[in-house]
Amino acid sequence: TPLYSSAASDVYKRQVSNNLIAGLVGERLLLTLWVGSLWAIGYITAPVAFIYFEDIEVAGEFVGKLFVIINYLGLACGSALVIRYASLGHHAITLWRFWLTLSMLLLVAFMHFYLQTEISGIKSLDWRQDSALSAQFDLLHHLSTIAYVALSILGLALVATQDNMITKAER
Repeated sequence: TPLYSSAASDVYKRQVSNNLIAGLVGERLLLTLWVGSLWAIGYITAPVAFIYFEDIEVAGEFVGKLFVIINYLGLACGSALVIRYASLGHHAITLWRFWLTLSMLLLVAFMHFYLQTEISGIKSLDWRQDSALSAQFDLLHHLSTIAYVALSILGLALVATQDNMITKAER
């Protein structure tokens, strides 16, 4: 009957609209949590820790532990966002947000599973007395800093913009 069809259509439209809103809110929350934490830890907490702690090694250990937490957060949020975009089907590969988020996720994985692991390994040795280890530490630390700044800027681009293609794909 036409009346039933119209009512069912209205319910379906409301459900799609609610799913769309929930998806966009969820995306915004995940991005804000991830990128806000990147900026708060990397550009506020870390510099303050090196000013506050008298011992640079203590400050380094403290900040290093915070970066591990930020990387776990990035792996979780980034994975959830990539899964969300991938749930849009084949349309996901046309979204710049998908590729940017995937790039950020891969960058976090590189930072966490390679750079931080190597830096921790060097720190477990008497690296300050060995010029080769000290040079290796400096290189890895420099790469980590570059990766972190890149991640922060890419994240800012995601937070500051919205892709209308996502809303069209979800309809």
